[in-house]
Amino acid sequence: MNSNLKKYVYIIRHAKSSWAQPLMSDHNRPLNERGFRDATFMSGLLLSNGFKIDKIVSSTANRAKTTASYFSKVYNREVNLEKKLYHGEPDDFMEIMYEQPEDVKALAIFGHNPGITYFANMIKPAVTDNIPTCGIVICTVNTDIPWENISIQDMYLEQILIPKKPVP
Repeated sequence: MNSNLKKYVYIIRHAKSSWAQPLMSDHNRPLNERGFRDATFMSGLLLSNGFKIDKIVSSTANRAKTTASYFSKVYNREVNLEKKLYHGEPDDFMEIMYEQPEDVKALAIFGHNPGITYFANMIKPAVTDNIPTCGIVICTVNTDIPWENISIQDMYLEQILIPKKPVP
């Protein structure tokens, strides 16, 4: 699916987390069984549909890091951790993009709601009221725009993949 004329940005919400230990800190919460299943499925779905990933950046929260690790294994990429993605807002996602070298053509950013839903709706107004757990917002930008100069207006929302309706 990746074209030489486009950069790809995947904004991925962490998979379903466990509430088995309600007193556990939010940052440390693990995935539940469905979360593990969805992370496995969605990472394979992205790869099987021809989408490439050059770099992975994740929130430091356990559930986001764990979700990113499934994509890391499928794509053979390391997971780079970024504190500002924990409860990150659209500006935080943009800052991660600005920091990328030009050899990165496909960037996966793992984070949380409500920031991911806000981001999707900034790119394409009223596209969704919720990006569900393990949902993937697939965006493109023309490659002639350097990462450091990308704005929301330069981005195109290609599609949203979700575990319950995985057809791209």
